[in-house]
Amino acid sequence: MSFKANDVITINDVIYDLHGLEALAWKKLLNGSIKKKNGFRTICVGTVSENNVASMRIVVNRKVDEIKKIIYFHTDNRSRKFHDLQKDNRISLLFYDARQKIQIVIKAYTKLHTNNELSHEKWQATSAQARLGYMTILPPNTKSFTTTLGYEERFSEVKPTDAESNSYKNNFAVIACEVYELEFLYLDFHGNRKANFYYKNGVLADSFWVIP
Repeated sequence: MSFKANDVITINDVIYDLHGLEALAWKKLLNGSIKKKNGFRTICVGTVSENNVASMRIVVNRKVDEIKKIIYFHTDNRSRKFHDLQKDNRISLLFYDARQKIQIVIKAYTKLHTNNELSHEKWQATSAQARLGYMTILPPNTKSFTTTLGYEERFSEVKPTDAESNSYKNNFAVIACEVYELEFLYLDFHGNRKANFYYKNGVLADSFWVIP
């Protein structure tokens, strides 16, 4: 199926061709990384488990590099998703904002940063509250015979000091997702619209409209 260059869709009274739609997608992803209440702030990420089963969880959109087409999030390097990505670096990212009626699906290859310059830099910028997620005594998902925070109970009332949290810095990891495919879906009462974009080494290599 071929499409004319002037094929367009309208979103919130603004007309977009494929080029404009791609720019809109990355703008929305970027906004999600810097605005805490934005619909694209959280991501459902999917990895392939050691049993070759799809495994999904929610993470926070921490940074978007529009130029290099890289999306970043943080995780504990003892987590199952980190181990999944060590064995298979492919990842899927699902963004959805019901208010905007937009879904963006990303496919990417990951690079894992832990105990290196980038992870140490991002750790320094992490709040005391956020650091609690990496301060569990045992790895995430370890079986427990009672309900537990995983870290010292006193930290539910008092934030850890830098000295207390820094001893857990080696658990922290930054995941860089190098995008090779982006699917943009706009949900509209009058008819849904969808387009796919493909990248090679961070450069747009192909794009076209598809059936929603």
